[in-house]
Amino acid sequence: MHALAATSDGYSMRFSFEPFLEPSTRAGRRYARTAEGAEVVGVARIEGGETIIAATREARAMICKVEEVNFLSGPGRGVILIKLDSKADRVLGFIASTGDRDLMVVETSRGAEQTISTAKYGVTGRGGKGRELLQRGQFARIVPVVPDAPPTLSE
Repeated sequence: MHALAATSDGYSMRFSFEPFLEPSTRAGRRYARTAEGAEVVGVARIEGGETIIAATREARAMICKVEEVNFLSGPGRGVILIKLDSKADRVLGFIASTGDRDLMVVETSRGAEQTISTAKYGVTGRGGKGRELLQRGQFARIVPVVPDAPPTLSE
């Protein structure tokens, strides 16, 4: 088990949890080196067979296998997950899908919601521009998935 992280400038990396097991140093522990102005948009726990679904502001989506992202032994920039067309474009987020039922829900600039899944769009290779999902408008944000609450304990 390890982790996957993606940055707003389209890069992604896999890394181990092992360096984070011991108490942190005063400066903390690093797993990524982001470019100037970029930020980490998400981190997910990975088992090994997942598919990454990532979406950008310019309404493009990348769906690829997690094995295509390099595993880093130390902090680094990673590899290009999706090429961004313009300086205004940025990765909004991603999910690590384990099957066709996992959906990424995005909100458009017009207020509608759109779903992205491996069942709806095919899996491609990492590093390209991704698939254009809207002709007009942009994606405003990723709609977070609210997990089901565990059942209450009864005495």
